Amino acid sequence: MASPTRRAAQLVMIRADARHWNDATYRHTIERLIDRGVGGVGVFLGGLEETTRMIEQMQQRGGRRLLIAADYEHGLPMRLDGGIAFPRAMALGRCSTLTTETVAGLIAEEARAIGVHWNWAPVADINSNPKNPIVNTRSFGQTPEVVTEHARAYVRGTQSRGVMACAKHVPGHGDTHVDSHRDLPTIDLDPEVAREREFIPFRGCVEEGVRSVMIGHIVVPFLDPSAPASLSAKVVTDLVRGQWGFDGLVTTDALDMGAITSRYSSAEAALLAVEAGCDVVLMPENADEAIDALVAAIESGQISQARLSQSELRWNQARRFAGLRTADAPAAARAEQPPVDQNAHALVALQAADEALRVVGAAELLPIMQARHVAAFAIVDDHSVESATTWFQSIAQGADVNVDFGYVDLSITADECASLSEGITEADLVIFGVFGKAVAFRGELGATSRLPEIIAALKGDRKCIVVACGSPYGIEESLADVVIYTYSDTLPSIAASVLRLVGKAVPKN
Repeated sequence: MASPTRRAAQLVMIRADARHWNDATYRHTIERLIDRGVGGVGVFLGGLEETTRMIEQMQQRGGRRLLIAADYEHGLPMRLDGGIAFPRAMALGRCSTLTTETVAGLIAEEARAIGVHWNWAPVADINSNPKNPIVNTRSFGQTPEVVTEHARAYVRGTQSRGVMACAKHVPGHGDTHVDSHRDLPTIDLDPEVAREREFIPFRGCVEEGVRSVMIGHIVVPFLDPSAPASLSAKVVTDLVRGQWGFDGLVTTDALDMGAITSRYSSAEAALLAVEAGCDVVLMPENADEAIDALVAAIESGQISQARLSQSELRWNQARRFAGLRTADAPAAARAEQPPVDQNAHALVALQAADEALRVVGAAELLPIMQARHVAAFAIVDDHSVESATTWFQSIAQGADVNVDFGYVDLSITADECASLSEGITEADLVIFGVFGKAVAFRGELGATSRLPEIIAALKGDRKCIVVACGSPYGIEESLADVVIYTYSDTLPSIAASVLRLVGKAVPKN
């Protein structure tokens, strides 16, 4: 039997960024934790090739037993510089479930090709609060029916390619206006509402055979008024294991998030998570402190042998699914993965984005080349300038008409609006691209209450098209003559909106 230190460390998953891998001090820290016996690594920032190399080097160091996970909800570019971006979940929720299943499978193919065995997706939260600062376009929709159907499809697609899916964030992170990266949200739901709405997609994923679930850092008082769900036995053991009958791998959400670090030490959080019934202590702020606390609890009997064996069994089941080394199976060389056809994946992404688009209003204004001169404004914040620039470049390349471009933000003054409007007197059509999404750690979504005022001031008496390049919330159909909703701000969704503006069809297979 392994030592208490290795048995404790096997429950812990750490973070590694290929962006910092060449830093000797950073790399030594990761290697030392692998030597201590951590069970897996979540990979985040870096390029595609350097992340692939880092994963292989870590597996060599760890004897090919490390479970490698990542956050690729809408594709590898969610974290990496490379891979194909697909539409966000809200856009997929407007597509057929076959499209969602296909997209999830392609994302899993790309993940597996670089050595990732576990995708922390799908988001099975219902976007029941439009002011939610962290779910928003990451959710498939606003109803349990839509979210359940698409979450199940995402699970099927992911696991059909030999990558574990992960339904998150149990017991439901949708009805909150607080970002758990910064603080601990409380969701004061009525028990019947929770059972008939928030829980339904998770239970659907369990029925679908999802191999893992992630417990959110949220307080749901009727379940447990005193602890975050991620550290609560009433949620993990009683609800997920007992009532839902789930016996796969249960992970906390990342324990380095503000909801946890502002209230618990790494030692306290790790111990509470395991005692609650979690199998994976995910990315504690101080991994050594978390491991040491678990070692002490194992040696004292605070964590029983029976409890420890349960999690070890689930870890080994996950490793077998991923083709990794286990206690009863020898290490194997990394299997060669078939090359990823990025062109084919990019076409599927574009087709999915086009399927999700919704055009409301005077469609006869399209394509925009009917106008003599067009003015295009991107309404942006600090997080969306790059996406807006891509949108501008695509319009410039695709539209055979004179187009003037300008950036504005929601702090623009009336005088500034008047000055800009005077500068576009030749334009007979004005287009607005509104860019906004939920961004972790920002804490809130940008206000859209000034949109009507800004758009009215800039367009004057001209015809107007608004493209919602991301979240649809706050962008009313009455805002313009035509409104195009994309439900996603990723590259294929931006491209699909431009193709619709310029009247070009998305290629078929």
